[in-house]
Amino acid sequence: MRPSRTAGFSLPELMISLTLGLLLIAAFLIVLQRCRSAFAINESLARQQDAARHALSVLVPDIEHAGFYGPGRAPAGIGSLPSGIHACGTGFATSLAVSVEGSDNVYRLACAPTATAGGARAGTDSLTLRHASQGTVDPRAGRLQLYSQSLSLSSSPVLFSDGIAPGVADTGDEIRDVEVRTYYIANDSVQRPGWPALRVKALTESRGGAQFRDEEILPGVEDLQVEMGVATLAADGVARLSYVAPGSARLREGRIVAVRVWLRIRADVTEPGFLDERSLAYANVVYTPTAAEAKQRRLLIERTVALRNAPPLPGNAAGYAP
Repeated sequence: MRPSRTAGFSLPELMISLTLGLLLIAAFLIVLQRCRSAFAINESLARQQDAARHALSVLVPDIEHAGFYGPGRAPAGIGSLPSGIHACGTGFATSLAVSVEGSDNVYRLACAPTATAGGARAGTDSLTLRHASQGTVDPRAGRLQLYSQSLSLSSSPVLFSDGIAPGVADTGDEIRDVEVRTYYIANDSVQRPGWPALRVKALTESRGGAQFRDEEILPGVEDLQVEMGVATLAADGVARLSYVAPGSARLREGRIVAVRVWLRIRADVTEPGFLDERSLAYANVVYTPTAAEAKQRRLLIERTVALRNAPPLPGNAAGYAP
């Protein structure tokens, strides 16, 4: 009996099978690469959006409460305070009647950014906010504080920093910390030279003395721009609202009732094949990326925040006309 012969694949059949297999593998790799690219893009966008939310979660409440000093009106600045309180300029921390101010495309504080910041980034604004803490506190030596009589709205709070309250803190009186913060953009972020960051100089206390602490809020923020919403009362009795740059002479014509901020945030990684050469126009800035900068994804966010404690204009009870 002759053994049976098992038929196999011919050479052309093997070549066709290998070719089809290679095509399927190539298609799979292409799909995998596209999925990885899409995931990287979505992850980059998510990180930028999270960064934007974090920055706004810090800025917005601070802007909203600017001008809040508890009961009574803002106290006048006094000179008999420790030198640390005046480190950023004589009277800078105690000018509480000016609850919001800024500088246009320059850093103007007498206290320089901390060494790790690498200096303030050129062409960016700064924003200074002043208000009292939301909660009452105990007296603390070295901390600039307000003592006010909560049952007397006509009285002006008293500033002190020696830890000894000017009066008895009982149910009719209260003590609050004075909070003074200046936001600016630094050239360097922590442990990453050349990478910009949003930072804040905040009045605080250390070892019984007043000082301005310089802290990083968010790396990757490369621009901060600010406009002040100024309400003016026209001759016809209608209040009008306009937005002007910090330092504008028009700030003296009315009252600041809102602040508009822009943040330009840079992605922390470079995406292969990404290129965005579009110009961004906002505030008084027109930003056109260089060839190298166009390879990085950027997010521009804008937020307009009303001041909860802005004094009303006389005769204005129905909002503002454009």
